[in-house]
Amino acid sequence: MNVITGSISTYVFTMLHGRPQVLALFRAPSLMHADTWQAVHGMIDPGERAYDAAWREMTEETGLAPERFFRIDYIETFYSEHTDAVHLVPAFAGFVTGAPGVTVSEEHTAYEWCELDDVLDRFVWPSQRQAVRVLAAACEPWPDTGVGLTEITGMFRA
Repeated sequence: MNVITGSISTYVFTMLHGRPQVLALFRAPSLMHADTWQAVHGMIDPGERAYDAAWREMTEETGLAPERFFRIDYIETFYSEHTDAVHLVPAFAGFVTGAPGVTVSEEHTAYEWCELDDVLDRFVWPSQRQAVRVLAAACEPWPDTGVGLTEITGMFRA
């Protein structure tokens, strides 16, 4: 069995009434994990840094550019029978103001902005739900952040 580290997750969120709203994307029926709600997921291109892939995948899959960008202090882990491997997936978070419209990529057919309980009900994988819990807890002192989020926005701007 192998360990695979070539992918990322990005949780797009906004703050409404002092609470995080998380973007859920509905996976297209022709793809693996079809008809499930999930965050932004993608592969790290050769030579690309994980956080650059996370930023890129967010813009490609949603049409949104983050105003603030964070590393979530959580690594998603899961076993896949398709690859016979354990996957280690760093989690990131992109903040946008309001609940803007999303331009979904061909990988998704719908999107919804969800409160914490709703997104926890929609995401089927425990590691996704835990990443959202860490994000929500760290957003309690917003616009400051608590334990669990490390802002890395400055790594993208001169």
